[in-house]
Amino acid sequence: MIIAIIIGIVLAAIGGFLIYNRRSSLDKAMNVRYHETVKIQDVLEIYKSVAAGVGTGNYSGTIVEMKGLCLSKSPLKAEHSGTPVVYYNATVDRKYETTEQERDSEGRTRTVVRTHSDSVSSNTRSIKFYLNDGSGEQVMIDPEGASIDAIETFNSFEVNPPEGFNFGNFMTNSRTLGYQYRERSIPLNSQLYILGELSDRRGEIAVVKPSKEGENFIISTKSEEQIVADAQSSAAWQLYGGIALVVIGIIVAIVGAVTPN
Repeated sequence: MIIAIIIGIVLAAIGGFLIYNRRSSLDKAMNVRYHETVKIQDVLEIYKSVAAGVGTGNYSGTIVEMKGLCLSKSPLKAEHSGTPVVYYNATVDRKYETTEQERDSEGRTRTVVRTHSDSVSSNTRSIKFYLNDGSGEQVMIDPEGASIDAIETFNSFEVNPPEGFNFGNFMTNSRTLGYQYRERSIPLNSQLYILGELSDRRGEIAVVKPSKEGENFIISTKSEEQIVADAQSSAAWQLYGGIALVVIGIIVAIVGAVTPN
């Protein structure tokens, strides 16, 4: 059957993509393990001596791994928790029920109640901040383009919708159960792991997204060991899941090819 062959090819293609894409997880684990943590004071001393010769705005390309506390004199206020943060992602999902009529295999009609979820809002904000590792100096972190691991700072199911919510966007034959509020953020003074490029091409020395393709830019509330373990676990699941999908896809395609129409 043509449909089975198409489904088999699609499954195999998805599996192949997962196997190929696991390389990014392995590269992340390798990059984090490869780089040694440096002190901000040592790095800035080297920068100042180099910048004195080449001038400001011409220093870039140095990949650094740093650990320390995030600081800001003007932090953001997280949307749901109100926590002072340097980054947050806040979402609201509407949970609701619909009553529907459907026919079973024998043609009999029955009433079915189904539960659904729709996104009401999703907001992400971040600001530049400083990292202090206790070495006597601090350096700016520009989070634009970073892979960010934040912590959960709010998770609540509530009856009331967010302020300004427009009910007209949803089906009239549904019954609202409530609203799931979630928030992940990097609170002020969090201990962070940073991997990125030290550069002054934006006017001030800062850790930014690397200009070289393939280099990671990580801002994480996780430890170095956790980041490596998570990346390796992700690569393993992508490999096993990819192989399984390829095998299933091939079997489905073969069955479809040999089954008479």
